[in-house]
Amino acid sequence: MRAILVIADGLGGRPTDMGGATCLERARTPNLDELARKGALGLMDPIAPGVRPGSDTSHLSIFGYDPLRVYTGRGAFEALGIGMEVRGGDVCFRANFATVEERDGRLIVVDRRAGRLAEGRELEGAINQLDLSDLGVGFSFRASTEHRGALVLRGEGLCAAVSDTDPHETEVPLAEARPLEDSEAARRTAEVLNEFSRRAYEALRDHPVNRRRREEGKPPGNALLLRGAAVMPHLEPVTEKYGIRGACIAGGALYKGVARAAGLEVLPVPGATGDLGTDLAGKARAALEALESYDFVFVHIKGTDNAGHDGDAQAKLGFIERIDREFFGPLLEGLEPGGFHLVFSGDHTTPPAVGEHTADPVPALFFGPAIRPDRTTGFSERAAGEGGLGRFSGRLVPQLLSYCDFGPKFGA
Repeated sequence: MRAILVIADGLGGRPTDMGGATCLERARTPNLDELARKGALGLMDPIAPGVRPGSDTSHLSIFGYDPLRVYTGRGAFEALGIGMEVRGGDVCFRANFATVEERDGRLIVVDRRAGRLAEGRELEGAINQLDLSDLGVGFSFRASTEHRGALVLRGEGLCAAVSDTDPHETEVPLAEARPLEDSEAARRTAEVLNEFSRRAYEALRDHPVNRRRREEGKPPGNALLLRGAAVMPHLEPVTEKYGIRGACIAGGALYKGVARAAGLEVLPVPGATGDLGTDLAGKARAALEALESYDFVFVHIKGTDNAGHDGDAQAKLGFIERIDREFFGPLLEGLEPGGFHLVFSGDHTTPPAVGEHTADPVPALFFGPAIRPDRTTGFSERAAGEGGLGRFSGRLVPQLLSYCDFGPKFGA
Protein backbone atom coordinates (compact mmCIF):
# COMPACT_ATOMS: atom_id res chain seq x y z
CA MET A 1 0.00 0.00 0.00
CA ARG A 2 1.34 3.41 -0.98
CA ALA A 3 0.56 6.78 0.62
CA ILE A 4 0.37 10.11 -1.23
CA LEU A 5 0.04 13.54 0.38
CA VAL A 6 -0.63 16.48 -1.94
CA ILE A 7 -0.61 19.98 -0.44
CA ALA A 8 -1.78 22.95 -2.51
CA ASP A 9 -0.29 25.87 -0.63
CA GLY A 10 -2.84 28.49 0.46
CA LEU A 11 -5.66 26.40 -1.04
CA GLY A 12 -8.50 27.70 1.14
CA GLY A 13 -10.47 30.85 0.51
CA ARG A 14 -13.45 32.88 1.70
CA PRO A 15 -16.83 33.64 0.10
CA THR A 16 -15.70 37.26 -0.19
CA ASP A 17 -13.16 36.25 -2.84
CA MET A 18 -15.58 35.77 -5.73
CA GLY A 19 -18.93 37.38 -4.95
CA GLY A 20 -20.20 34.89 -2.39
CA ALA A 21 -18.01 31.92 -3.38
CA THR A 22 -14.44 30.82 -2.91
CA CYS A 23 -12.11 30.17 -5.83
CA LEU A 24 -12.32 26.46 -5.09
CA GLU A 25 -16.12 26.54 -5.18
CA ARG A 26 -16.13 28.31 -8.53
CA ALA A 27 -13.42 26.15 -10.08
CA ARG A 28 -14.24 23.22 -12.33
CA THR A 29 -12.56 20.20 -10.69
CA PRO A 30 -14.07 16.95 -12.03
CA ASN A 31 -11.21 14.74 -10.81
CA LEU A 32 -11.30 16.10 -7.27
CA ASP A 33 -15.09 15.93 -7.23
CA GLU A 34 -14.95 12.27 -8.22
CA LEU A 35 -12.44 11.56 -5.45
CA ALA A 36 -14.75 13.36 -3.02
CA ARG A 37 -17.71 11.24 -4.08
CA LYS A 38 -15.71 8.08 -3.41
CA GLY A 39 -13.82 9.33 -0.36
CA ALA A 40 -14.40 11.49 2.69
CA LEU A 41 -13.94 15.17 3.50
CA GLY A 42 -13.22 17.20 6.59
CA LEU A 43 -12.00 20.61 7.67
CA MET A 44 -8.46 20.87 8.99
CA ASP A 45 -7.14 23.60 11.25
CA PRO A 46 -3.46 23.51 10.25
CA ILE A 47 -2.37 24.16 13.85
CA ALA A 48 -5.47 24.82 15.98
CA PRO A 49 -8.74 26.75 15.65
CA GLY A 50 -8.14 30.47 15.59
CA VAL A 51 -4.37 30.18 15.06
CA ARG A 52 -3.17 31.96 11.91
CA PRO A 53 -0.46 29.64 10.59
CA GLY A 54 2.75 30.23 8.72
CA SER A 55 3.69 27.79 5.99
CA ASP A 56 6.52 26.45 8.14
CA THR A 57 4.51 25.81 11.32
CA SER A 58 1.56 24.39 9.38
CA HIS A 59 3.77 21.89 7.55
CA LEU A 60 5.37 20.80 10.82
CA SER A 61 1.88 20.23 12.22
CA ILE A 62 0.74 18.41 9.07
CA PHE A 63 3.71 16.05 9.43
CA GLY A 64 2.69 15.31 13.01
CA TYR A 65 5.12 17.52 14.93
CA ASP A 66 4.04 19.97 17.62
CA PRO A 67 5.16 23.37 16.28
CA LEU A 68 4.67 24.94 19.72
CA ARG A 69 7.42 22.65 20.99
CA VAL A 70 9.86 22.25 18.09
CA TYR A 71 9.60 25.43 16.03
CA THR A 72 12.60 27.75 16.25
CA GLY A 73 12.04 29.77 13.07
CA ARG A 74 11.73 29.34 9.32
CA GLY A 75 15.30 30.14 8.34
CA ALA A 76 16.70 26.72 9.25
CA PHE A 77 14.21 24.91 7.00
CA GLU A 78 14.82 27.31 4.13
CA ALA A 79 18.56 26.72 4.31
CA LEU A 80 18.18 22.95 4.60
CA GLY A 81 15.71 22.89 1.74
CA ILE A 82 18.04 24.76 -0.60
CA GLY A 83 20.68 22.16 0.16
CA MET A 84 22.94 24.35 2.29
CA GLU A 85 25.17 22.85 4.93
CA VAL A 86 23.77 23.65 8.37
CA ARG A 87 25.84 22.91 11.48
CA GLY A 88 25.03 23.12 15.15
CA GLY A 89 25.19 26.72 16.31
CA ASP A 90 24.63 28.18 12.83
CA VAL A 91 22.01 30.92 12.69
CA CYS A 92 19.83 30.67 9.59
CA PHE A 93 17.61 33.29 7.98
CA ARG A 94 15.00 33.34 5.30
CA ALA A 95 15.90 36.00 2.71
CA ASN A 96 14.12 38.07 0.07
CA PHE A 97 15.67 40.10 -2.69
CA ALA A 98 13.85 43.42 -2.39
CA THR A 99 13.76 46.86 -3.97
CA VAL A 100 14.78 49.83 -1.83
CA GLU A 101 15.22 53.55 -2.57
CA GLU A 102 17.52 56.00 -0.80
CA ARG A 103 15.46 58.82 0.68
CA ASP A 104 16.84 61.34 3.19
CA GLY A 105 19.69 59.02 4.09
CA ARG A 106 17.42 56.03 4.71
CA LEU A 107 16.68 52.92 2.65
CA ILE A 108 12.94 52.77 1.99
CA VAL A 109 11.43 49.43 0.98
CA VAL A 110 9.27 49.87 -2.13
CA ASP A 111 8.88 46.21 -3.18
CA ARG A 112 9.50 43.35 -0.73
CA ARG A 113 9.86 40.84 -3.58
CA ALA A 114 11.64 42.95 -6.24
CA GLY A 115 8.94 42.08 -8.74
CA ARG A 116 9.48 38.37 -8.00
CA LEU A 117 12.74 38.61 -9.95
CA ALA A 118 14.11 35.54 -11.67
CA GLU A 119 17.82 36.50 -11.57
CA GLY A 120 18.55 35.56 -7.95
CA ARG A 121 21.26 33.10 -8.95
CA GLU A 122 23.07 35.85 -10.87
CA LEU A 123 23.01 38.11 -7.82
CA GLU A 124 24.06 35.34 -5.44
CA GLY A 125 27.72 35.60 -6.38
CA ALA A 126 27.92 39.28 -5.45
CA ILE A 127 26.63 38.49 -1.96
CA ASN A 128 29.03 35.63 -1.40
CA GLN A 129 31.99 37.83 -2.35
CA LEU A 130 31.36 39.95 0.75
CA ASP A 131 33.94 39.63 3.51
CA LEU A 132 32.77 39.58 7.13
CA SER A 133 36.07 38.37 8.56
CA ASP A 134 36.60 41.72 10.30
CA LEU A 135 33.45 40.88 12.29
CA GLY A 136 34.72 37.41 13.15
CA VAL A 137 31.88 35.78 11.25
CA GLY A 138 31.60 33.48 8.27
CA PHE A 139 28.49 33.14 6.15
CA SER A 140 26.97 31.58 3.08
CA PHE A 141 24.07 32.78 0.96
CA ARG A 142 22.12 30.91 -1.65
CA ALA A 143 19.27 32.05 -3.89
CA SER A 144 16.34 29.71 -4.49
CA THR A 145 13.10 30.31 -6.42
CA GLU A 146 12.11 33.75 -7.66
CA HIS A 147 13.09 36.42 -5.07
CA ARG A 148 13.77 33.93 -2.27
CA GLY A 149 16.98 32.76 -0.67
CA ALA A 150 18.59 31.81 2.64
CA LEU A 151 21.51 33.09 4.72
CA VAL A 152 23.57 31.06 7.19
CA LEU A 153 25.78 32.90 9.71
CA ARG A 154 28.54 30.92 11.41
CA GLY A 155 30.82 32.00 14.22
CA GLU A 156 31.37 32.15 17.95
CA GLY A 157 28.95 34.08 20.13
CA LEU A 158 25.92 34.14 17.78
CA CYS A 159 22.30 33.33 18.56
CA ALA A 160 18.87 33.43 16.91
CA ALA A 161 17.29 35.90 19.36
CA VAL A 162 17.24 38.81 16.89
CA SER A 163 14.45 40.64 15.10
CA ASP A 164 13.94 40.72 11.33
CA THR A 165 15.40 43.31 8.99
CA ASP A 166 12.28 42.79 6.88
CA PRO A 167 9.71 45.42 7.92
CA HIS A 168 6.93 43.26 6.36
CA GLU A 169 5.43 46.30 4.63
CA THR A 170 6.40 48.81 1.98
CA GLU A 171 7.09 52.57 2.04
CA VAL A 172 8.87 52.17 5.36
CA PRO A 173 12.61 52.02 6.13
CA LEU A 174 14.59 48.81 6.02
CA ALA A 175 14.34 47.57 9.59
CA GLU A 176 17.33 47.33 11.88
CA ALA A 177 17.86 44.00 13.57
CA ARG A 178 17.47 44.26 17.35
CA PRO A 179 18.42 41.83 20.11
CA LEU A 180 15.36 40.03 21.50
CA GLU A 181 17.04 39.02 24.72
CA ASP A 182 19.48 40.66 27.12
CA SER A 183 22.60 38.81 26.04
CA GLU A 184 25.89 39.66 24.40
CA ALA A 185 25.24 36.99 21.75
CA ALA A 186 21.96 38.60 20.73
CA ARG A 187 23.52 42.07 20.59
CA ARG A 188 26.46 40.81 18.58
CA THR A 189 24.24 38.94 16.11
CA ALA A 190 22.05 42.01 15.57
CA GLU A 191 25.13 44.15 14.88
CA VAL A 192 26.48 41.60 12.40
CA LEU A 193 23.12 41.38 10.64
CA ASN A 194 22.83 45.15 10.26
CA GLU A 195 26.35 45.44 8.88
CA PHE A 196 25.70 42.55 6.50
CA SER A 197 22.55 44.30 5.23
CA ARG A 198 24.50 47.51 4.58
CA ARG A 199 27.27 45.71 2.68
CA ALA A 200 24.76 43.65 0.70
CA TYR A 201 23.05 46.84 -0.51
CA GLU A 202 26.40 48.28 -1.60
CA ALA A 203 27.20 45.09 -3.52
CA LEU A 204 23.80 44.90 -5.22
CA ARG A 205 23.09 48.58 -5.88
CA ASP A 206 24.95 48.84 -9.18
CA HIS A 207 25.13 45.18 -10.13
CA PRO A 208 24.77 44.64 -13.91
CA VAL A 209 21.58 42.63 -13.35
CA ASN A 210 19.99 45.54 -11.54
CA ARG A 211 21.17 48.09 -14.09
CA ARG A 212 19.52 45.95 -16.75
CA ARG A 213 16.30 45.61 -14.74
CA ARG A 214 16.09 49.38 -14.30
CA GLU A 215 16.55 49.90 -18.05
CA GLU A 216 13.71 47.42 -18.65
CA GLY A 217 11.47 49.24 -16.19
CA LYS A 218 11.63 46.44 -13.62
CA PRO A 219 12.29 46.88 -9.90
CA PRO A 220 15.92 46.04 -9.03
CA GLY A 221 16.84 43.43 -6.45
CA ASN A 222 19.17 45.81 -4.63
CA ALA A 223 18.69 44.72 -1.01
CA LEU A 224 18.15 41.62 1.11
CA LEU A 225 15.38 41.39 3.68
CA LEU A 226 16.15 38.86 6.40
CA ARG A 227 13.69 37.18 8.72
CA GLY A 228 12.91 33.99 10.61
CA ALA A 229 16.20 33.61 12.50
CA ALA A 230 16.49 30.01 13.62
CA VAL A 231 18.69 27.12 14.58
CA MET A 232 17.81 23.64 13.35
CA PRO A 233 15.55 21.75 15.79
CA HIS A 234 15.87 18.01 16.34
CA LEU A 235 12.95 16.16 14.78
CA GLU A 236 12.34 12.42 14.92
CA PRO A 237 12.17 11.48 11.22
CA VAL A 238 8.75 10.30 10.09
CA THR A 239 10.49 7.64 8.04
CA GLU A 240 12.10 6.14 11.16
CA LYS A 241 8.99 6.40 13.30
CA TYR A 242 6.84 4.57 10.76
CA GLY A 243 9.51 2.35 9.22
CA ILE A 244 8.99 3.62 5.69
CA ARG A 245 10.83 5.18 2.77
CA GLY A 246 9.60 8.64 1.85
CA ALA A 247 10.14 11.10 -0.99
CA CYS A 248 9.36 14.76 -1.56
CA ILE A 249 8.47 16.55 -4.80
CA ALA A 250 8.47 20.32 -4.36
CA GLY A 251 9.79 23.54 -5.86
CA GLY A 252 10.08 25.72 -2.76
CA ALA A 253 13.00 25.46 -0.37
CA LEU A 254 10.91 25.57 2.81
CA TYR A 255 8.94 22.46 1.90
CA LYS A 256 12.05 20.59 0.85
CA GLY A 257 13.62 21.58 4.16
CA VAL A 258 10.74 20.29 6.28
CA ALA A 259 10.69 17.11 4.21
CA ARG A 260 14.44 16.56 4.67
CA ALA A 261 14.10 17.13 8.42
CA ALA A 262 11.30 14.54 8.42
CA GLY A 263 13.57 11.99 6.75
CA LEU A 264 12.24 12.22 3.21
CA GLU A 265 14.46 12.21 0.15
CA VAL A 266 13.98 15.28 -2.02
CA LEU A 267 13.74 14.29 -5.66
CA PRO A 268 14.89 16.63 -8.46
CA VAL A 269 12.01 17.37 -10.82
CA PRO A 270 12.67 19.52 -13.91
CA GLY A 271 10.08 22.24 -14.19
CA ALA A 272 9.10 22.17 -10.50
CA THR A 273 9.54 25.90 -10.10
CA GLY A 274 7.42 26.62 -7.03
CA ASP A 275 5.32 29.27 -8.81
CA LEU A 276 2.32 29.61 -11.13
CA GLY A 277 4.38 28.35 -14.06
CA THR A 278 5.34 25.04 -12.45
CA ASP A 279 5.08 21.86 -14.53
CA LEU A 280 2.15 20.12 -12.84
CA ALA A 281 2.12 17.20 -15.27
CA GLY A 282 5.84 16.74 -14.59
CA LYS A 283 5.13 16.57 -10.88
CA ALA A 284 2.47 13.94 -11.52
CA ARG A 285 4.90 11.85 -13.56
CA ALA A 286 7.56 12.21 -10.87
CA ALA A 287 5.08 11.12 -8.19
CA LEU A 288 4.10 8.03 -10.17
CA GLU A 289 7.76 7.10 -10.65
CA ALA A 290 8.51 7.68 -6.95
CA LEU A 291 5.63 5.44 -5.88
CA GLU A 292 7.41 2.52 -7.51
CA SER A 293 10.23 2.81 -4.96
CA TYR A 294 8.87 4.73 -1.96
CA ASP A 295 6.11 3.98 0.52
CA PHE A 296 5.14 7.63 1.01
CA VAL A 297 5.33 10.53 -1.42
CA PHE A 298 4.72 14.17 -0.45
CA VAL A 299 3.93 16.58 -3.28
CA HIS A 300 3.84 20.32 -2.66
CA ILE A 301 2.20 22.75 -5.10
CA LYS A 302 2.78 26.45 -4.50
CA GLY A 303 0.92 28.47 -7.16
CA THR A 304 -2.39 28.72 -5.30
CA ASP A 305 -0.67 30.64 -2.52
CA ASN A 306 1.14 32.96 -4.93
CA ALA A 307 -2.15 33.95 -6.56
CA GLY A 308 -3.78 34.43 -3.17
CA HIS A 309 -0.99 36.71 -1.95
CA ASP A 310 -1.21 38.67 -5.20
CA GLY A 311 -4.94 39.20 -4.62
CA ASP A 312 -5.72 37.58 -7.99
CA ALA A 313 -8.83 35.45 -7.57
CA GLN A 314 -9.05 34.56 -11.26
CA ALA A 315 -5.45 33.35 -11.29
CA LYS A 316 -6.10 31.23 -8.21
CA LEU A 317 -9.24 29.74 -9.74
CA GLY A 318 -7.40 28.97 -12.96
CA PHE A 319 -4.50 27.36 -11.12
CA ILE A 320 -6.86 25.15 -9.09
CA GLU A 321 -8.37 23.96 -12.37
CA ARG A 322 -4.87 23.26 -13.68
CA ILE A 323 -4.11 21.19 -10.57
CA ASP A 324 -7.22 19.12 -11.21
CA ARG A 325 -6.57 18.71 -14.91
CA GLU A 326 -2.78 18.59 -15.24
CA PHE A 327 -1.81 16.95 -11.96
CA PHE A 328 -4.68 14.78 -10.76
CA GLY A 329 -5.70 13.73 -14.27
CA PRO A 330 -2.45 11.91 -15.13
CA LEU A 331 -1.83 10.87 -11.51
CA LEU A 332 -5.11 9.02 -11.15
CA GLU A 333 -4.81 7.54 -14.62
CA GLY A 334 -1.42 6.08 -13.72
CA LEU A 335 -2.26 4.67 -10.29
CA GLU A 336 -3.44 1.14 -9.69
CA PRO A 337 -6.97 1.22 -8.18
CA GLY A 338 -7.04 0.01 -4.59
CA GLY A 339 -3.27 0.19 -4.18
CA PHE A 340 -2.92 3.60 -2.54
CA HIS A 341 -4.33 6.07 -0.05
CA LEU A 342 -4.32 9.75 -0.94
CA VAL A 343 -4.84 12.98 0.97
CA PHE A 344 -5.30 16.35 -0.70
CA SER A 345 -5.46 19.55 1.31
CA GLY A 346 -3.82 22.93 1.86
CA ASP A 347 -1.43 24.17 4.50
CA HIS A 348 -3.51 27.26 5.22
CA THR A 349 -6.10 29.61 3.77
CA THR A 350 -4.94 32.53 1.61
CA PRO A 351 -8.03 34.43 0.46
CA PRO A 352 -7.28 36.74 -2.51
CA ALA A 353 -9.56 39.33 -0.90
CA VAL A 354 -7.16 39.43 2.07
CA GLY A 355 -3.85 38.64 0.36
CA GLU A 356 -2.43 36.99 3.47
CA HIS A 357 -2.76 33.81 5.54
CA THR A 358 -5.88 33.63 7.70
CA ALA A 359 -6.93 31.28 10.50
CA ASP A 360 -9.78 29.71 8.49
CA PRO A 361 -9.70 25.88 8.32
CA VAL A 362 -8.89 24.24 4.97
CA PRO A 363 -10.70 21.39 3.22
CA ALA A 364 -9.07 17.96 3.41
CA LEU A 365 -9.89 15.02 1.15
CA PHE A 366 -9.08 11.41 2.07
CA PHE A 367 -9.38 8.68 -0.57
CA GLY A 368 -8.48 5.00 -0.62
CA PRO A 369 -9.76 1.49 0.08
CA ALA A 370 -9.72 1.91 3.88
CA ILE A 371 -11.61 5.23 3.82
CA ARG A 372 -15.33 5.07 4.68
CA PRO A 373 -17.04 7.31 2.08
CA ASP A 374 -19.25 10.10 3.32
CA ARG A 375 -22.16 11.79 1.52
CA THR A 376 -20.24 14.66 -0.06
CA THR A 377 -20.39 14.93 -3.84
CA GLY A 378 -17.79 17.60 -4.58
CA PHE A 379 -14.61 19.15 -3.20
CA SER A 380 -14.81 22.61 -1.63
CA GLU A 381 -14.67 24.37 1.72
CA ARG A 382 -18.44 24.23 2.11
CA ALA A 383 -18.63 20.54 1.24
CA ALA A 384 -15.76 19.75 3.61
CA GLY A 385 -17.72 21.37 6.43
CA GLU A 386 -20.39 18.73 5.87
CA GLY A 387 -17.93 15.85 5.44
CA GLY A 388 -17.71 12.72 7.54
CA LEU A 389 -14.25 13.50 8.92
CA GLY A 390 -15.48 16.52 10.85
CA ARG A 391 -13.02 19.16 11.99
CA PHE A 392 -9.54 18.33 13.25
CA SER A 393 -6.13 19.92 13.74
CA GLY A 394 -3.03 19.07 11.65
CA ARG A 395 -1.56 15.56 11.69
CA LEU A 396 -2.45 14.67 8.11
CA VAL A 397 0.61 12.47 7.68
CA PRO A 398 -0.02 10.29 10.77
CA GLN A 399 -3.65 9.83 9.70
CA LEU A 400 -2.69 8.99 6.13
CA LEU A 401 -0.01 6.49 7.15
CA SER A 402 -2.35 4.84 9.66
CA TYR A 403 -4.75 3.96 6.83
CA CYS A 404 -1.83 2.16 5.19
CA ASP A 405 -1.17 0.30 8.51
CA PHE A 406 2.29 1.79 8.88
CA GLY A 407 3.79 2.53 12.26
CA PRO A 408 4.00 1.03 15.72
CA LYS A 409 1.11 0.29 18.04
CA PHE A 410 0.66 2.63 21.02
CA GLY A 411 0.15 0.55 24.15
CA ALA A 412 -0.21 -3.18 24.73
